[in-house]
Amino acid sequence: MYSSALQQICNEYQDLQQNPIPTIGLVVGMPDQNNPFLWQCTMIGPSDTSFSGGLFYLRIIFPQDYPQHPPEVLFLTPIYHVNVNHIKQEKCPLGHICISTLNFWNPSYRMREVLTNIFALFYMGNPDSPYGTDRQGEMVYNRPLFEEKIRYFTQKYANPQMPCKQYDYWDFSYPKK
Repeated sequence: MYSSALQQICNEYQDLQQNPIPTIGLVVGMPDQNNPFLWQCTMIGPSDTSFSGGLFYLRIIFPQDYPQHPPEVLFLTPIYHVNVNHIKQEKCPLGHICISTLNFWNPSYRMREVLTNIFALFYMGNPDSPYGTDRQGEMVYNRPLFEEKIRYFTQKYANPQMPCKQYDYWDFSYPKK
């Protein structure tokens, strides 16, 4: 099973390199060329959203039996989003993304679909599947504040001038006015 997973991962990687996803500012790489089961991606926040100008780093970890089981996809860059885990937990890592493509995995899915669906989160979060009721409440009942916090944290953490680094804790304190 390991060799078929390896072959599938390499095929998908090569496909993304040769045929980038149109309209998505995305770069996919392997930080360790000897480990194709680990990818790192960057996504650029779309200019027509509150994530505009942000450079977001993601880590993708493939299981040994991919595509029978989904990869684990995490934002390395702290992001203010209703569907991204912002609290360090034992069972759910910091930056974990909640999207139906990963939660209701089908072995026919490919990383092209997963990455497209993650990019779609910049446009539309799902308040029915939140990581934390505080963000859900803001998104639903105080959208201007929610969007303001997205812009603030995008500038603070996803500034293209900043190097990528793994955070052990995401400081989501917001300046009082």
